[in-house]
Amino acid sequence: MIEAIFIPDGDSLIPQPTASGPWFPGVQHGGAVTGLLARAVEQAPSAQPMMLTRMSVDMSRRVPMGPTRVLATVLRDGRRVQSVACEYEVDGEVVARATAMRIRIDDTVVPDEQVPEPWAEDEPPPGPEGIPEIEITVHGEDFVHNFTMRRQEDIPGRAISWLRLNVPFVAGEETSPMTFAAAVADMISSAGSIMDFDRYLSVNPDLSMQFHRVPEGPWIGQRSLVRVSPHGFGSTDAQLFDSTTSIGRSMKSLLIDPR
Repeated sequence: MIEAIFIPDGDSLIPQPTASGPWFPGVQHGGAVTGLLARAVEQAPSAQPMMLTRMSVDMSRRVPMGPTRVLATVLRDGRRVQSVACEYEVDGEVVARATAMRIRIDDTVVPDEQVPEPWAEDEPPPGPEGIPEIEITVHGEDFVHNFTMRRQEDIPGRAISWLRLNVPFVAGEETSPMTFAAAVADMISSAGSIMDFDRYLSVNPDLSMQFHRVPEGPWIGQRSLVRVSPHGFGSTDAQLFDSTTSIGRSMKSLLIDPR
């Protein structure tokens, strides 16, 4: 039985087997990395409540399955806007980095009557109850096994997915909505959805995400589109949703290699 994705051990977090990705043995999944980075940003001290609105992640090298620490440094600690930098350490070596922005939360600034009606594109796609659950076919214990996933593809590379996290990200903690959302932001469709998984691997060395509201409810949805060039790279971008409306966007580069 899966207890959590990471287990605390002193000032380190020990990745469990389901923190791993599908591409290389002994390497953490990008969703595990981005979830812990978002957790570290949220835990950075601030003078008043703030929301993570933007995070850019650099994963230009493999992230091993070893004792992990995430070190967050507040670069600019303004009253309304805060900038945070994070280093992701495994066995004492920095293997990923992130920069993030947080904006103060103040419910008194914009009256409800001044909030514009959402665009039609902000309406969520068909909910998880209307989309079939997919069978997880990755061998072994992979990061996706921590989720219930429902997915529907109308044309190759264009998909609607809904994900629900079934275990704590870190043992002994309640997973915050933004940690969950950051992990899902990495799990938007990849080139594996349109190319032969047995012949090609597709990894994302970077990830950018922006949020304009905190997700509500147990499901996060995504409407994603994969674009691949004939030169060994591509990109994916997606709009993210909860059950009521859009919550933000995600974009990642794709490195495509033959196996």
